[in-house]
Amino acid sequence: MRQTSSCQAVTARVALAVLCTTAVAACGRPVPSFGKVSSASAAKTTPTAPRNPVVNEVYRESQAPEMAEMDPVEGPVNLPPVPKAPPTPVEPANLQVRALATTNTFQPAQMLNAVLTMPSTNMMTTTLIRARVTWTPVKGAGAYRIYSLPVREGQAEGEKGKLCYYLPQWAPVALIGGGLGGLGNLNVGQEYVFTVEALDRAGNVLAAGRDNCAALAPLDLPALREPGPNAAAVGMSPYLKWTPARGADGYYVEVFKTARATIPTLPMWRGFRAETDANVMMYGQQMDVFEGTQPFQWSLPLTAGQRFAWTVCAVRTDTHNMHNAKAIAKATAPMGYFTP
Repeated sequence: MRQTSSCQAVTARVALAVLCTTAVAACGRPVPSFGKVSSASAAKTTPTAPRNPVVNEVYRESQAPEMAEMDPVEGPVNLPPVPKAPPTPVEPANLQVRALATTNTFQPAQMLNAVLTMPSTNMMTTTLIRARVTWTPVKGAGAYRIYSLPVREGQAEGEKGKLCYYLPQWAPVALIGGGLGGLGNLNVGQEYVFTVEALDRAGNVLAAGRDNCAALAPLDLPALREPGPNAAAVGMSPYLKWTPARGADGYYVEVFKTARATIPTLPMWRGFRAETDANVMMYGQQMDVFEGTQPFQWSLPLTAGQRFAWTVCAVRTDTHNMHNAKAIAKATAPMGYFTP
């Protein structure tokens, strides 16, 4: 009797263990092992972790960034370019430079001379003494520097002097000295050296050259004599007379058609006389050609009743030849007016 109840107790315990195992397996929890379990059965009984979308998204954001786009020749093409190094300065080439000293004497208010009928001695005379510096353009130049240096004893070799201009590449000429009203005039007889440097875009000197000149003393203004102020009925071929300027190589005589009776417009005639003391030419006459100049002279017929302006320009050069002159002096008389 006691043995029967004992068997029943064991049976009840086994049934209870089976029920607990089934319940635990249904909840997804690990099942306790009662003895040895084979590796195959353990793989079958181990549950798989469920997929978590949040974890997968974080994983994707934490991945390494994509590589830069590559070009087989130049490398990465989405990176900023590396600036090029400036070119290495080289010995500057020779630059052809020409300096020409000019001394111009005139009366700024010369157009009022005929209107006010005032003698030229009562009007202000101005003289501009400066240098005209030109050079041969340099290929690849971005700018030019122009220096001025008065020649003196004991100056250092290669000295450039004062920087006068920093000009763009298209500038063809530089005028040094002789400002408004004669301010800053160059000194008469003083030798000046002018240096021009051609610069590339990086500021390196590509070419350099220099030339020198010395200005002449001013000439006296020629005085117009005939026709007199506002002369009329002078004929179609009048004689034009003036007072010579001492030291001149010759004289240009010019006649212009006028607008509003006083403003010179169309050039009608120009002639030249190559004598220091020359003082008269007839309208339309062609006598001489200044040595070193092109023989460009012309003559148009005058019109009766039309008012014309005329003037005389005395000219001199240091070589008496305009082609190779290093200095030129000019003196232009105030305008006179006449009617044929």
